[in-house]
Amino acid sequence: MAELSSGFFIKSRFKLKELLLPASAVIISSNRLMPRNGDQHHPFRQSSDMYYLTGIREEACTLVIYPDGGSNSYSEVLFIPQRDKRSMLYDGNPITPKEAESISGVKNVRYNAEIKRDLLEILENCRYLYFGTPESDGRSVFPSNELEIRKIIGPQSSRLQEHDLAPLMTRIRMYKEPEEIEMIRKAISITGDAFIRLLQSLNPGMMEYEAAAILTCEFLSQGVREHAFDPIVASGTNALILHYIENRGVCNDGDLLLLDFGADWEYYAADISRTIPVNRRFSRRQRALYDANLRVMQKAIKLMKPGILLSEFNREVGALWEEEHVKLKLYEVADIKKHSKKFPLWQEYYWHGTSHSMGIDVHDRFDPAVPLKPGMVLSCEPGIYIREEGIGIRLENDILITENEPLNLSENIPIDPDAIEVIMNKS
Repeated sequence: MAELSSGFFIKSRFKLKELLLPASAVIISSNRLMPRNGDQHHPFRQSSDMYYLTGIREEACTLVIYPDGGSNSYSEVLFIPQRDKRSMLYDGNPITPKEAESISGVKNVRYNAEIKRDLLEILENCRYLYFGTPESDGRSVFPSNELEIRKIIGPQSSRLQEHDLAPLMTRIRMYKEPEEIEMIRKAISITGDAFIRLLQSLNPGMMEYEAAAILTCEFLSQGVREHAFDPIVASGTNALILHYIENRGVCNDGDLLLLDFGADWEYYAADISRTIPVNRRFSRRQRALYDANLRVMQKAIKLMKPGILLSEFNREVGALWEEEHVKLKLYEVADIKKHSKKFPLWQEYYWHGTSHSMGIDVHDRFDPAVPLKPGMVLSCEPGIYIREEGIGIRLENDILITENEPLNLSENIPIDPDAIEVIMNKS
């Protein structure tokens, strides 16, 4: 499967419609190009909710879902940009109404020139209005075309009761359809190929950016347009920076190299972490820390069953780390009892949560108040970080929650330390 069919997007919109209040309209806008300098833009990526509902990848598009007669009956219209001949010389042919209909399954496709007239007419029969507003760190971020739409509906805004669309999108995007899981599997498979290629190529003295380039090269060779997120390629003490993306250091002999990366396959993300020895052999201490991390991961994955809350899951993983930390002589059992329960001692060596939802976004929409349920895809990523020893190790797999045992979607990507050494030393 190269990409999702229109049937998927039709189903996504149907799931959203079932959650709307009667006499509601939904307005969701695409992202806009972000200027990089005078005549350049940053690479464009569609807003995740807009893609989930339509499959449209162009900027300056707007989806409107609105009442059609009965309270549970809805119509929909998709507005798309119309470019002039000159802009087409530089940017190519824009999407046509027929193409937009074929991709999205929206039968009513119009040009943006009609949006002002049509939108005011649509809203006359509405009491509630949902805006699709992307969120970043809990703060609302309005795409510029949404601001323009707000100006259009300004005279009616006092009459309409506005609701945030985000909670509804979270409720439906938390659960992945079979087609989405296949997309994630494909992203993971390509990510695994890139990891093996790096295992075969890494040598002491290589720059972190050279290692990152090997990953990127494999992605491009398999048709991946971009990384799902900025790759972390952190050698030595750089691994103690959780979101290290400079990738400018040297992979020194004796260092561990922490990798956190993933392919983006047709808007769906993989998210894999591995930690490997630059000189192709783990030292005794490195191996002890790695084995402890692997044991915690294996036990943590078994906990990822329906009914458990992420907060409860994180506490249980913390308890697993306490046992391993004591074995590693980082502290003693007596020290645990002396420490504050609010800030347990294991947090001194484990600095982040163990899991997050995955999908179109690498940190996909998720409600932490909802326990794990079948159809969810989440990461499992325990880590150990020891400042005194200058070592950071993280391992991460991508897990599908099922009615029975959790399914490790990334089980084919090498993680056993012996297997990693074999691959590195064969090349």
